[in-house]
Amino acid sequence: MIPPLGPGQQGGLPGGDLGSVLGGARKKGRDDPAKAIAEIAQRLSAEDQASLLKFARFLEQQSPAPEPEPVPEPESIPRPESESVIKAMRRLSATYHMLDRSKLLNETSALMGQHVMQGRPAVEVIDELEVVFRTHYEKTVAQDPTRQADAGDDGAAGGAAR
Repeated sequence: MIPPLGPGQQGGLPGGDLGSVLGGARKKGRDDPAKAIAEIAQRLSAEDQASLLKFARFLEQQSPAPEPEPVPEPESIPRPESESVIKAMRRLSATYHMLDRSKLLNETSALMGQHVMQGRPAVEVIDELEVVFRTHYEKTVAQDPTRQADAGDDGAAGGAAR
């Protein structure tokens, strides 16, 4: 444990030991230890940064590779009879919470624009949004290494995921 330094002292970890610094970062960075470590590293001398890097590489070599988590199934959220495009986006985002929204941005914003700017009916836009989300989900599942490993284990040639 690194003891906290008094006011005006250089180096060390401000605010006490590593646990308290990481704990403070969790409040700001929502449980992102990588961000907290990067912030700490910025405040260290070049020599201490090199030591931190050596230690991190040592830990990396000692640790087994993490098992990839399978892509979760979509949540079953039924489509209401009358739904706005905005509410449909919220519903589909919750249904397909595992998707990277930045990869959906171009297609979904184009459809939203067609509805808002060109007056395309909401029902048509929502139908297409559902197809966009489902297609992206299927692509994500197809690229899922845990499902690809399963397909290879059963001996199926070119085992396609759903």
